[in-house]
Amino acid sequence: MPSLKQLIKKPIYALSSRFATGKLERAVREIENAKREELSRSTFLEAKIRQIGLRYDRRGLYGEDVRNMNFHAPGLWQIPRQLAEAMVLLASQPIGSFLEVGTCDGFTFSFMAACLSRLNPGLKATTIDIASTLPTSARIVFKTPVAFLAGKTSDAFADEAFDLVLIDGNHSYEWVARDYQNVGRQARLCMFHDINDRFCGDDAVPKFWRELKIEELGRADFHEFLFHSNSDRVMGIGIRIKR
Repeated sequence: MPSLKQLIKKPIYALSSRFATGKLERAVREIENAKREELSRSTFLEAKIRQIGLRYDRRGLYGEDVRNMNFHAPGLWQIPRQLAEAMVLLASQPIGSFLEVGTCDGFTFSFMAACLSRLNPGLKATTIDIASTLPTSARIVFKTPVAFLAGKTSDAFADEAFDLVLIDGNHSYEWVARDYQNVGRQARLCMFHDINDRFCGDDAVPKFWRELKIEELGRADFHEFLFHSNSDRVMGIGIRIKR
């Protein structure tokens, strides 16, 4: 029989989730109508990330950004400045197609799709996840063609080429390598989450990122976004750009 805590927790999460999704939708609308130059400013993008809120996580990931964590609710599983600075770099690149591997709450995808579509009219954006159900963020109506696909891995897209791929699914070394081989290698821009994360372990994403920088030395440019208010090794974003 469920405990009283369990009985209370489910409706609290459902209510908090609806509220967080509402914040996300308002931010998406604002981004879709923002001036293009605003989407090239880190301060503007950081403010939008904080407006949406960060995913509830009790591990103490966020440092000073913990004040922007949503209460028992989904959100962006990101360090705001890391993602904002990465998006400034992407704002300088023409991007017609975008694939995210690993939807989770769909908040990062929604934020990125809104920003990239404002800068690249006609952008086609797709996010995939092995989970069989779609997150609440999938209910948002976007101005750009957006697809949330459940029950999918990168294996299903191995014959397709995207301008930008974000690899943020299973964080084991084997799956990161598989996702890169399937969809990341042929992409002009490949973005990785958790390249400097002590929680996922040095033998997972961080190891693959280190090896990739050696393997493609001279054939690609590598950019890292590692800021953390407490100088902690949490998350970290890497972008590989083909020369």
